[in-house]
Amino acid sequence: MQQDVADSLRESLAYFHQHCRYPAERLVADYQKEIMNYRDDTWEAPQRAARLSAAVKNYKTSQMIEFIFDMAINSGIDLTPLVVKRLCASLFQRKGSQSIIVDVFGKKRRVHRSVDSNIERINDIAERYRQSAMNYWSETLSDIAKAKIGYQKEIRALKKESHRHKLTLTYAYISININNLIT
Repeated sequence: MQQDVADSLRESLAYFHQHCRYPAERLVADYQKEIMNYRDDTWEAPQRAARLSAAVKNYKTSQMIEFIFDMAINSGIDLTPLVVKRLCASLFQRKGSQSIIVDVFGKKRRVHRSVDSNIERINDIAERYRQSAMNYWSETLSDIAKAKIGYQKEIRALKKESHRHKLTLTYAYISININNLIT
């Protein structure tokens, strides 16, 4: 039984790393992509905010799953979507993306419920790892803040440059019109 749990964990971890992992570098790249596509002449702020919000949610879910995998490897926890959902709620006060959690931890041929899914067991596990989870989550939020600050700095510079360009065009337009009036 313990070997089955270890095999399942290895299989889920490999799948996660290959298909679902969302590292900090990808989060920064998504913010950079928004900077590259930024245009001051169209109103796209709501769509841009939605894309960045989705990127942050994916990063947070990925980080929670990474932490839970580390816990499971160290303590032999039998991870199912229910166990992961409860651990996320208990350790991070978040539920994360349920579709990713089910995709990574759901098993079609599974016939028994995880012994680690009862609330008492979840609370016991969470209590043992709470401080580590808080430290880990603090680092995760710091990574997000760094990406946002860099993004905001770049957007302000782009807006400033765009404003200067508009002023230059306005002055040129006024000069042409004044010259036309004089001649």
